Amino acid sequence: ARHAAFEGNAPVLVDPSAVAGPARTVRTSDRADGVNLIGYFRHQSGVANVGRRVAAILERHGVPHTVVAYERTESPLLPDAPVHDQRLEFATSLVFVNGDQFAAFHSDLPEVYGPGRRVIGVWNWELETFAGAAPVGDDFVDEVWAATTFIAGAVEALGTVPVRVVAVPFTEPEPSSRTRSEFPPLADVGDRFVFGVVLDHFSITTRKNPLGAIRAFTKAFPPGAGPLLVVKTINAHRCWQEHERLLAEAAERNDIVVWDEHLSRGDHLALMRSFDALVSLHRSEGIGLHLTEAMWMQVPVVATRYSGNLDFMDDTCAVLVDHQLIPVGDDGGWAYPATARWADPDLDQAAAAMRRLAEDRAYATRIGAAGRARMLAEPGEAEFVTRLRGLLDL
Repeated sequence: ARHAAFEGNAPVLVDPSAVAGPARTVRTSDRADGVNLIGYFRHQSGVANVGRRVAAILERHGVPHTVVAYERTESPLLPDAPVHDQRLEFATSLVFVNGDQFAAFHSDLPEVYGPGRRVIGVWNWELETFAGAAPVGDDFVDEVWAATTFIAGAVEALGTVPVRVVAVPFTEPEPSSRTRSEFPPLADVGDRFVFGVVLDHFSITTRKNPLGAIRAFTKAFPPGAGPLLVVKTINAHRCWQEHERLLAEAAERNDIVVWDEHLSRGDHLALMRSFDALVSLHRSEGIGLHLTEAMWMQVPVVATRYSGNLDFMDDTCAVLVDHQLIPVGDDGGWAYPATARWADPDLDQAAAAMRRLAEDRAYATRIGAAGRARMLAEPGEAEFVTRLRGLLDL
């Protein structure tokens, strides 16, 4: 049990308290005028965040729905995790559970399935192909909705299940009132230019590539030049080896701070708002929701010119960094096949972009304003609800 607690992904020893069992649900009817939403609604993860966004939109627009919390995940609970009534009231279910977990989902919640019922998987995936990855439960969905064209391409390549691109609106974030100086890493920074990186180690540290951001920062600025880089993480205790590599990479620079802390949703957004620029030298993103949040808050974004983020950003509203595609290799760990490809961003170009932002505040302000304008121009909630009603025959 101690081994599992510290190693996290131990293949033989598993801490039984780490993974919750199946959700308990009650089917009350098979109505056709609404939809069941099922997913990790009580947990912190990207796919759970998408599900919560959809639930909030349907609530605001009066679309009949139920919310069922599915608990088979190691992602941490939200600090204020909601309680749901676990009713299956409608014949159609939108399931915010990734493809490689659908076989377990089918076993856990067989009551979702049955004659006349429709199951739609809302999947996230971060590579251009599923080939070589863990098998997906495409036998257990009637169709898949993908939030970006990048994800849709990977699902379409399976050739086994219908897929639609159904982009979830990037609703404006609601940060807390917490100010810059109230966050420990930023307490004494004054007007220094602060670059930020945010990641969940559970989202595969090598894919998020914070080491690339650190190396670009060190190329851009000699020690004591003025700017600060804050690498904000969560789940370091479960992925301690990856976190130790971050700490080692930053050890010789007092202008690079690695901070692991669980914050409330509002405080996390307030921290991002406190950055002067957000850096994402990702190797691949299915969506990149944190990038949309920064853009909404007029925080200029430096991002790799690759994957799902290109659905909502270009050179007019972000600082995009070129890349080469390279094999994932051993860097994909347990999550991604070694034979797949992802991006290797140009760190020299990233360093030049960071220098320009820090030295030209007017330029940084223009990029931030253009990012918010792009978010305002994206399809909104009303368009999403109209399309959802059409696709679900509501």
